[in-house]
Amino acid sequence: MKPALSVIFFTVASGAGLGLLALVALVDLAGSLGLLRFAAESTPEITYAAAVGIAFAVAGLCASTLHLANPRNAWRAFSRFRTSWLSREAVFALAFVAVAAIYAAMLATGTGGIARTVFAIAVLVLAVIVLTCTAMIYASLKPIRQWRTRWTPAVYLTLGLWSGAVLLWALLRDVDGADVLVPFVAALGVIGMIVKAAYWRTIDGKTGSITLEQAFGVDHGVRPPSRAGGATVMRARLLDAGHTHGTFLTDEFGFVLARRHRRWLRSAFWIGGIAIPLAWILFGRPDLGAALIANAACLGGLLAERWLFFAEAKHTVRLYHGETAT
Repeated sequence: MKPALSVIFFTVASGAGLGLLALVALVDLAGSLGLLRFAAESTPEITYAAAVGIAFAVAGLCASTLHLANPRNAWRAFSRFRTSWLSREAVFALAFVAVAAIYAAMLATGTGGIARTVFAIAVLVLAVIVLTCTAMIYASLKPIRQWRTRWTPAVYLTLGLWSGAVLLWALLRDVDGADVLVPFVAALGVIGMIVKAAYWRTIDGKTGSITLEQAFGVDHGVRPPSRAGGATVMRARLLDAGHTHGTFLTDEFGFVLARRHRRWLRSAFWIGGIAIPLAWILFGRPDLGAALIANAACLGGLLAERWLFFAEAKHTVRLYHGETAT
């Protein structure tokens, strides 16, 4: 698939914002239950974290409209809630932004009590729902086996929480007692690494691979009538691609990724997206410069990972343009 920069930025930025706000709500809930002393009362850092999360989420959601041929028709995305994951994402994202804005105002004013707890739970639940809906837009597409896997929602959810956790630690690193979050934040990074490794192992294999015969609906080839009793089976083959120049289909679905580029981009994810921020969280200095470098590396690594998510995907339609399998 042809990687679209607007969608790549949207999924990474909104994922980080949703993950950050989900973790802010979780920390706040833990503080209200007395499990985290530093979060027992509202602190400016937690309020700043909520504001940063909203900024990332809104920036990502706005960027998603840039991929539309006619952005003025974006409102139509809300009209197919029962059948479309895109519509569900739009509806839940709008609800999330409204609820998160009210919750951030509560944090800023020091509002407590049951109302704040209810809004914290709502922010946490809606953030997970929006991340899941975004992932299911791709995981629900049967013609693309690299997306049609249970690991796709897991990747979106875990990496969204991981990038949000790196941002959260950068904002709370100077708060007394916040170091109790280090094992939890580091665990999110390790889980994200394991899930992404499992995803790549799955798509690198041949499981679910579709051949030209299967695309035609003839899984095992065709036996010629003259040899009905013999063992010879004719395999499907492409006689003509049907065009002499590039088309919309070849432009959007015929993207070819060089193997060396795949290796470099995967390495960029492992090093920038996981290793550098994880090392900073566990062993690094808590100064602002190190925090900025770690977050820039994390987001840069996730941009490389998300670019690969699209570039490595092969649509079944490529079988009709010369591919032997997808």
